[in-house]
Amino acid sequence: MSTPNGQPGPHGPNSYEPAQQPSQASGQGTYGAEEDIPRQQGPHEDQPAGQGQHSGQAQGQYVPGQGGPWAGGQQGGTYGAYPSSGGYGPGGGYPPGGPGPLTYLQGAPVGFAEAIQGAMNNIVTFRGRASRSAFWWFALLQFIVYTIISWISDWSRPVGIILDIIIGIPLIVAGISVAVRRLHDTNRTGWWWWIGWVPFFGWIVLLVFYLLRGTPGPNRYSVAS
Repeated sequence: MSTPNGQPGPHGPNSYEPAQQPSQASGQGTYGAEEDIPRQQGPHEDQPAGQGQHSGQAQGQYVPGQGGPWAGGQQGGTYGAYPSSGGYGPGGGYPPGGPGPLTYLQGAPVGFAEAIQGAMNNIVTFRGRASRSAFWWFALLQFIVYTIISWISDWSRPVGIILDIIIGIPLIVAGISVAVRRLHDTNRTGWWWWIGWVPFFGWIVLLVFYLLRGTPGPNRYSVAS
């Protein structure tokens, strides 16, 4: 029996009090009540100092004020390799600090003489690009030459035919190649040239393409310098 206050009575220990676990003293597989709450894992011994506190950010957790992993230039971001201004770097995709396109076939702006020389040196070159100045300066040359040949043909038809063969045909071929390269400069395939044969509106579409500004940087038709 036991007394009302739970003290052992004269006949032995209190039968209503749970027996203490002897293993608490030995420390075998027991824990206190406060240990029921899982504790946060601290940094491992082999983990560099300071890495644990940023582990949430390294695992893709958004941190206010830092823009997230997709922000350009953020370390560890998936899309951080691309500059925020677009796919091309400074200078429109050309080397930083460089003057941009350097050669005629790269789409560099040229004058009247350079446009004629570049077109005649690349009569059958359908690769590369041609700037607006390269195209329109050569178009001006074609207009002048065809006008002169037309006047000569009115005066002497045989002479006009000879000039058409010697001068006119090379200018036509060179004009087609320049037109194809002009389309390349706008990042369009040269096959668009055939739309000019469509009645009524085909030449209007081509005229708009020829007037468009070229791609501000290298495109799929750019050639190496």
